[in-house]
Amino acid sequence: MHGFGCGGLALLALLPLTACAQDLWCGKVYTAGTPEIIPGGRLEPPKPSTTPLLDLQVTPRHSIYVGSEEKAEFIVDATLSYIHGTPYLLAVPNGTYGGNASDILFFTIETEGRVLVSDTIVVNKTNKLLEFDLAQLTPRMSAYQIDLSATSRLDESKYTVSTELFFLPDKTVGSVVKVDNLYGSLLYRNEATRGSFKPVFPYGFYADYSGYLNVSNANVEAYASKGFNAINPVADFTDGNMTLTIDRMDELNLLFQYDMRNSFQNLTSVAEQVPLVKDHPSLLTWYTADEPDGWVYNLNSTKLTYDLLVSLDKYHPTALVLNCQNYYYAEYSSGADIIMEDAYPVGINATYSRKWNTPVNETYGDAGCDNCVGSLLDVPYRIDDLYSYQKWIGGAAARKPIWAVPQAFSGESYWERDPTPAEVWVMDMLAFNHGAKGRFAWIYPPSDMLVGAASQLAQVVTVSPVMDFLTGANPVFVQDDKHGLDVSYWSLGAQVLVGIVNPRNTTASPVQINLPDAFTGLQVESEPWGEVGWSLDGSSLIADNSLAGLATSYVLLN
Repeated sequence: MHGFGCGGLALLALLPLTACAQDLWCGKVYTAGTPEIIPGGRLEPPKPSTTPLLDLQVTPRHSIYVGSEEKAEFIVDATLSYIHGTPYLLAVPNGTYGGNASDILFFTIETEGRVLVSDTIVVNKTNKLLEFDLAQLTPRMSAYQIDLSATSRLDESKYTVSTELFFLPDKTVGSVVKVDNLYGSLLYRNEATRGSFKPVFPYGFYADYSGYLNVSNANVEAYASKGFNAINPVADFTDGNMTLTIDRMDELNLLFQYDMRNSFQNLTSVAEQVPLVKDHPSLLTWYTADEPDGWVYNLNSTKLTYDLLVSLDKYHPTALVLNCQNYYYAEYSSGADIIMEDAYPVGINATYSRKWNTPVNETYGDAGCDNCVGSLLDVPYRIDDLYSYQKWIGGAAARKPIWAVPQAFSGESYWERDPTPAEVWVMDMLAFNHGAKGRFAWIYPPSDMLVGAASQLAQVVTVSPVMDFLTGANPVFVQDDKHGLDVSYWSLGAQVLVGIVNPRNTTASPVQINLPDAFTGLQVESEPWGEVGWSLDGSSLIADNSLAGLATSYVLLN
């Protein structure tokens, strides 16, 4: 992926030859002398309503539950919105309530005539968790339709919304992986977890299979020894028998994403591959389309494969990566539970293609990073864009997790140099600050220097305490207008993790980050990552010294 040979991708030998017949990337022509085509496919924000809407949603906390589990939860949202929902007559145009009292909805959640939950929610409240007993249901492969019926306390207006709940028979062989829809993180269970679901923050690389992993299992072992807990071998069983490699990953509990980029559009082939993979203990996720928006694959291609995978294996989620900044996002993203982005900004010329000798803009050309400016901030900008698109689509899409695919390579006349170690850390931590719930860089093995840099951070973000925050909370962004720092925090019980990134090459001094007043009284417990030194004055986090360009830091408050 990830790089673009004839319009696309590094490691050209990994690509199907038919991919090179095109001269479009993200719907744009990129070869000199080719007439410009204005690409369509832009997802635009929905036209806002002139009056507030009630966007009532009910979502299972986990994407699946299995027969050995006793309890489950629903997430209920009663958001006031101007783009999704049904008319809410008790709100005035600025989104506040008429009268003096806040409205409350009385609601029940039921399935097939059986009430699972009865409760109330204040209008404009989100993420209300409601536990129920799974003993009321029988595990089965088909989904339960879940219906929420609500009544307004103030005017007795009625509202209804539906979703699906998967309560599956227990799986006794291999792994089971689910998405936590509250935080976007993954929970997995296999022999290594002793039957319990454990959170995981996947941190690793796409890895060359034929030229590296398949050479010797010693390479698999060396990879795992660096602290990487997940891997995406760039191959599938149509390329050869991967059993020995996967068996070793099982033994190491090295979680893998199974990559069908070269075969996912052949549904017969996909159906033949699934039984070879689905019962391995180290299977984390399926991976189907690699930059389908860049290659301009059929708009329904990802959804067709996704529907087939769900019919064959409901115990693992599906991921894909999108390369374009905004090209038929709704259509391509409908074919996955996890959306990955791969903005590669290091060493590019964002306005002129050295490879094709053409200008690059929003409607023409290919610079190696679609609609980028050539800054490390292109990574969080892209993640923010994708989360915005998902909110525009609404419903279940609004909760889909996003993973980052940062750059760990150079070449192909697009990227003049590799990222530095500091730039690797900046891109990773910017992604995490903006809500990325996993990370697979392109591609392994990179230079020894980049392996070492990624290994250092892997050994922090994949284990407690940092992993607990990244998987068990959502980041809250903190605005820093003075120095242009990128700051987010995660709250977990009485503790707070603060992520600080200086994304620029200029030193910031003095540095004072104003956190919420509620943090007054906390103390700096440790700095799990970085060498800055911090103290807390009231609710202000203050650096002991200046913050160097491209500095990164995690600070744990207690």
